[in-house]
Amino acid sequence: MKHNKADEMEMAINFKAMRLSWVFVTVVLLGWVVCVYAQSGEFLFIPFSIVCIQTIIFFSSKLIITHRMTDGNHEE
Repeated sequence: MKHNKADEMEMAINFKAMRLSWVFVTVVLLGWVVCVYAQSGEFLFIPFSIVCIQTIIFFSSKLIITHRMTDGNHEE
């Protein structure tokens, strides 16, 4: 089976799709937590922790990947 590397357009499409799905999951989970808290006063720890961990993973991986791609060099 032959695997071809994704070209720039395919990578851009994949990036936008992943970003949209990340935003959707974050908004839905936060909306769920807020609605349940507003209705019953009960705090849903598991969905809230999923959003927090997901956000930590996103920003830390973005930081690491950016650092690797720039080799630590910062243009001023």
